[in-house]
Amino acid sequence: MRAPSAVRPDVPSFGYATFLSVNATSIWGGIYPYLPDFCQTSLTTIVFYTVQIAAFWLAFCAATALTWARPGLSRGAHVLAFSVPLAFGPLMLVGAMYVESLAFALVVGAAVLIGVGSAGYLMSWQRVFASLDSARGNLALVKGTGFSALLYFSLCFIPTALTAYLIPLVLVPLAGLCLWIAACATDAQQPMFDDVPREHAVVYKNALRESFLPALSVGALGFSSGAVRFIAVTHQELLSSINIFSMFALLAVMAVFYGVWHRRTIHVDLMSVFRVLFPLAATFLIVLPFAGPGFTTVGSGVTYACFMLACVLMMMHCGQISRDSGINPVLIFAFYGTITYFMQMCGYLVGYASGSAAALGVEQLSFVALVALYVMLLIALVGRKVGKLHTNRLEFLMLTPRAQSKDTSAEIAVSKAVRARDAGEPLDGAPATAGKRPSAATPSAGAPVTADGGPQLADRVAKRCRRLCELYGLSSREAEVMELIVRGYSGPAIAEMLFISENTMRTHSKRIYAKLDIHKKQELLVLVEQM
Repeated sequence: MRAPSAVRPDVPSFGYATFLSVNATSIWGGIYPYLPDFCQTSLTTIVFYTVQIAAFWLAFCAATALTWARPGLSRGAHVLAFSVPLAFGPLMLVGAMYVESLAFALVVGAAVLIGVGSAGYLMSWQRVFASLDSARGNLALVKGTGFSALLYFSLCFIPTALTAYLIPLVLVPLAGLCLWIAACATDAQQPMFDDVPREHAVVYKNALRESFLPALSVGALGFSSGAVRFIAVTHQELLSSINIFSMFALLAVMAVFYGVWHRRTIHVDLMSVFRVLFPLAATFLIVLPFAGPGFTTVGSGVTYACFMLACVLMMMHCGQISRDSGINPVLIFAFYGTITYFMQMCGYLVGYASGSAAALGVEQLSFVALVALYVMLLIALVGRKVGKLHTNRLEFLMLTPRAQSKDTSAEIAVSKAVRARDAGEPLDGAPATAGKRPSAATPSAGAPVTADGGPQLADRVAKRCRRLCELYGLSSREAEVMELIVRGYSGPAIAEMLFISENTMRTHSKRIYAKLDIHKKQELLVLVEQM
């Protein structure tokens, strides 16, 4: 994939960028900071932002419960259902300017609509990205996040009076149109959408159990960002500066990440990302109370940018879990969001407990920094012994695979397999155990034994499979499935070992065969044998 074509906007990335730019303004109140003074009393301001963040979190809670009970609801993007509240929220704020007697009620109603609409849009976009293959879905997320920063900077040059009408009348419908187009192009026949959680409770419980600590690690950063958010909304002079700084930092990180991803395969997990971001956020929080007003904006912006980066990786991570395990994408993302945004709301309440004095003092900043550091340190200690579980891994296969001109053994093996298949001849080199289901005495996938029981040959099979995956760009999950197929395990046995449904296992097999340009298990065995 060439770099210039890879960074071109497409419908998913442009639509997601439009939504994020709207959300970036809405999360700080959108046009609320520019309302008349009678709308922006101290009580109204705190109530507006508190209701908004609570509605946002409750929407994720409701999505988790509904998707478990009624998984069919996640098939559609429900664009209209989410566009209406997201568009009417800012319009209600505009109405509060002209109807003073109903100003408080309109502000509260707008907070509810903005919170619910933003959460609904986020889950719908997650569904779209998860339905794409790993490279396309993650690339659309990276591009959309970077473009959103550029679009947000453009909005900063538009007069506020025009922005108040531009968001609900132009940007929200445009984001909804892109979401609708992307949703219509989604393949709804994938196992992740057909899966019924209650019928595969063991699969879901295993994934949710292993996802709890990674979700807490993102939530720990959300806790710090929630406290920073309260400080910002109660000191309006910090609002735009913090948001601009955090968006600029996110744009820089996305550009560097894309540059690295373009040249090499990246393997990360959320707990490792948290261990990198934790000292960075902690350093700025420690210095925050003592470095003066100028550093307050920088420190708060870096803290919020760390959380935004973690949220982007969280979306990619949830998409990969859905693709690898065949899990409903809305349910797993709503589960992560329920934990993450609950902790962000708790951080916001800690900021509220620190006080809302007109002048930002050392006492308030010190209290916020101390509690946020305690929470992040606690999560770091709890998660330090977490193993590298499959559900915790994030894999970004290199966008421009290296040429394999010197190593053509795999291509030769494919040619032989195809010629033998077309000629109706038996495939040479297939192991004697091909097609046989392993006996009950067959060991687990962690320490398999081949036909002759020799560990050297078993290690050779693993190396051959790994080399084949490198040549043809198979993901880690596909590599696991392929090696188990080569070792003779049946489809149901593989599904049970990897905590996935049999339907998902068959989908992985089809993808493996398509990437290797083969059609039968025997051809796969020949490929591995002749590597």
